[in-house]
Amino acid sequence: MSSTYKDIQRITGYSLGTISKYFNGGSLRAKTKKDIEAAVARLDYRVNGFARGLKSRKSMTIGLLIPEINGIFATTILRLIVQFFRQRGYSCLICDCDSDTNIEVESLDFLLDKMVDGIITIPTDTSGKHLERAHTRNIPVVLVDRKVDDFDADTVVIDNYSAGKTAAEYLRDFGHVNVAVISGTQDVYTMKQRCSGFVDAFSQLRKSTFTKKNNVRVMETNLTVESGYIAAKDLLTNDNNITAIFCANYELTLGTIMAMKELGIKYPAGTSLFGFDNIEIVRTLSPSITLMAQPMELLAQSASNLLLERLEHGSIFSPKTIMLDTTLIEGNSVSNLFDKANQMKDGLAR
Repeated sequence: MSSTYKDIQRITGYSLGTISKYFNGGSLRAKTKKDIEAAVARLDYRVNGFARGLKSRKSMTIGLLIPEINGIFATTILRLIVQFFRQRGYSCLICDCDSDTNIEVESLDFLLDKMVDGIITIPTDTSGKHLERAHTRNIPVVLVDRKVDDFDADTVVIDNYSAGKTAAEYLRDFGHVNVAVISGTQDVYTMKQRCSGFVDAFSQLRKSTFTKKNNVRVMETNLTVESGYIAAKDLLTNDNNITAIFCANYELTLGTIMAMKELGIKYPAGTSLFGFDNIEIVRTLSPSITLMAQPMELLAQSASNLLLERLEHGSIFSPKTIMLDTTLIEGNSVSNLFDKANQMKDGLAR
């Protein structure tokens, strides 16, 4: 039979009120806390979370709803969020909808049935209407990585447009004008923003001092390593004019590297490569990859803090949007075509 407060009272001699105060984080003398902790250890006492939830109307559980459990970005964010809430006494329920909007609705209903206190999600459905179910039950929702239409909620994203624009400007400054983007489909918020920033930067380039027409080829595919591999292989096999490729996320970057290796194309000598996300495996590659890095820890921390603020203070403030900056990490995967042109001119002059 499970131990109770009365068993702790029998060992310590303290009142039930004092013992309850201990378990609810109240202020007690050091000796009192030490005595209760000793009794808890002796009895192997476990808090009845279900009973506590009925009394407090809180389950002390956070729902986490993501597109795909095998995506390195999502799992990295999840790990950090779980750590954050574990330190504050919460458990987490994780649901993966396999990037399917129907499964996303089912997963949301599952979390609501489990009476989670709040939800953090990387949304799949771009409308966000399904999330109204949570708001009607006064369950706060925080969006991470992607915005949605028709739903007001706290949101944490990076400046995806600027990230794409920075990547384009970097390639432009190294003399690349015939470039390609391997991206997810444009119905994904992050992909649309990164592609728009990249393409717009090269559109502006056409009006600059360059006289050569600039070509940007955008290849849309699924956000998986395999899809990145297939898209890159197709591109590198059928388009000899491309001098540089920008990959819009980590999985696409890794898939492109695999395709280049299989085709015997080295970067930057054969084709330059600009990646996304500074995940561990990318750091082991040689030559090193030039890429845009997201502040993963800050994304997770910001989303967790927003939800915790809602849980502690309720809906007393308007929804917040936090937009974080990316960082350009320069590697050795982009060749300088201006240097090559100058070297050729020097050779001809000799």
